[in-house]
Amino acid sequence: MKTLLIIMLLSFCWPPHIVLKEKWLIEKESNLYFEGRTNISNFRCGITSYLRPDTVCFCREDASKAILGIKGGLCIDVNGFECQQPYMNKDLRKALKARECPLMKIALLSIGNFTGNVPHVKGKVAICLAGVTRIMDVDYTVQPVDESSLRLYGKQKVSFADFDLTPPRKMAGLVKVEQQIDVNFMLALRLLK
Repeated sequence: MKTLLIIMLLSFCWPPHIVLKEKWLIEKESNLYFEGRTNISNFRCGITSYLRPDTVCFCREDASKAILGIKGGLCIDVNGFECQQPYMNKDLRKALKARECPLMKIALLSIGNFTGNVPHVKGKVAICLAGVTRIMDVDYTVQPVDESSLRLYGKQKVSFADFDLTPPRKMAGLVKVEQQIDVNFMLALRLLK
């Protein structure tokens, strides 16, 4: 009982635990694209500018410390994906079930400590596509632009099957898209004050 009383008294003397919340705006020059292969050639589809005003919050003890938590993400209109081969657009949107689930949601769940000179960090994201949510590991490259701007680059291999999707086909199945694609993104972030 005496020990409990001492612990309680010491807890009142300890300085309060303060968490700094940094709010970052996802800028419109952010982009996401993916590259894949068919049995004939390579292809690339993507969104070259991000027009939705989304934010991400990093929580830390102070600006020089590791990130304790992250909250936020982005929503992408699947109908906005454009392919280098325009004939693929319709088939891709159909394969991604754009009519039933027009938004792809990406929630940032965690990110490693990128303070100092550590440009490569690991993190986790939750991706919701066509009504299916998957949690995936992501390798980020962090590039500070200035004191209030940074870029998050990432690349992740994803399979259509991860989201219970069938890859697009053309000409009665003569042209088939492979299951695996490389998803690349760049998030341009600006600190809100």
